[in-house]
Amino acid sequence: MGQKLKGVILGAGHFADIQLEAWQSVQGAEMKGILSRTKKNAEVLAQKYGLQVYDDFDQMILDIQPDFVDVCTPPDVHLHYTILSADRGIPVLCQKPVAPSLEESEALVQYCLDRKVPLMINENWRWQGWYREIKNMIDQGMLGKVYHTYFAMRPGDGWGNDPYPVQPFFKDMKQFLIYETGVHWIDTFRYLFGEIRSVYCQIRKINSVVAGEDLAIIHFDFRNGMTGIYDANRTTYMEEVRSPAYGWMTLEGTEGKLRLEQDGRIYYTPRGGLEKEHAYTIPPGWKGGCAIATQQHFIDGLLKGISYESSGPEYLKTVRVVYACYESARQNQVVHLEE
Repeated sequence: MGQKLKGVILGAGHFADIQLEAWQSVQGAEMKGILSRTKKNAEVLAQKYGLQVYDDFDQMILDIQPDFVDVCTPPDVHLHYTILSADRGIPVLCQKPVAPSLEESEALVQYCLDRKVPLMINENWRWQGWYREIKNMIDQGMLGKVYHTYFAMRPGDGWGNDPYPVQPFFKDMKQFLIYETGVHWIDTFRYLFGEIRSVYCQIRKINSVVAGEDLAIIHFDFRNGMTGIYDANRTTYMEEVRSPAYGWMTLEGTEGKLRLEQDGRIYYTPRGGLEKEHAYTIPPGWKGGCAIATQQHFIDGLLKGISYESSGPEYLKTVRVVYACYESARQNQVVHLEE
């Protein structure tokens, strides 16, 4: 392959390490610099991945002349750094949640559209190896017409006075489980089953030390007529904390059914047959290779013109469902999405 695209990453938190590790396996790109308000963390990552550390965005851009920016900061500064990047015509890979509000998320997307700057939201859940395989099974007709899905999310990391030790800032988020975590499954459900017509959502706070909701049950009505349930909490005790799939899933269709286990294994039962493990290869890397696959998709878009699955406008469909869930919980009634 010829010359690689040069990238810089903004942020030095838990997920920056995951993304930087993934960048090492992405074809056609190499990371050159890191900027973070926590310079100590940035220096650790810089040494680990051979990066230049910066505390000034303009200086970093001037020195490196990057071909893209990977925004991996907290959501409150996503719009700020996206504007700075778009003003310079630099493509942006922006971490989710997109921004602290629907209005700011829409503004971020529109800003890049107006300047014709490529923007992809770094939504990697749909790229987990097991979901790509489940999509293949659906497309091959192995389940027939899918009419129901259920996901029980149980990471098991949200109990006690110091919950979420890997990402302790979760404790102080006023909107938490749906906004930060459930959004992954909303987007993955859209990928697997199509657009969502309406939602009915109930939320609760189980651990009194956290600011936001840590339990949510969402009923999805899809435009194709199927039903989905997302049954999530982060407080239930689990023997394995933050398992690869974060929980377990079932799909039911006219010609068969399947279940996804916490370790990514898939079991399939054809109508009239017996359940057997469905053999497939789980890609290497974090959570079924999803970070590598997502970032490769971003680079392929820049190099080959591939349309992004989670482009700004496409991902806003997911974001709008998130806020419809909160509105449903507030009103205690079904909320319909616009067609």
